[in-house]
Amino acid sequence: MTVEQAISDISSLPLEEQLLVVQAIWDRMPQDAGTTLTDQQRAELDRRLESYRANPDSLLTESQLREQIRDARS
Repeated sequence: MTVEQAISDISSLPLEEQLLVVQAIWDRMPQDAGTTLTDQQRAELDRRLESYRANPDSLLTESQLREQIRDARS
């Protein structure tokens, strides 16, 4: 079975069952899977953390961000 065939089969399941498949796959991943960062990614995370520490009030909550996106689309 190819990956495309597996995705097609899973996509034909009801949404609730698709989510169970995703969760089962996620639970089987090694804990350190995908956690290796490049130097560029690490530098960007450091830059963002420093920006937050310098001005924590500049951040938006998720609802504020969604509101800004909705307003921009209007």
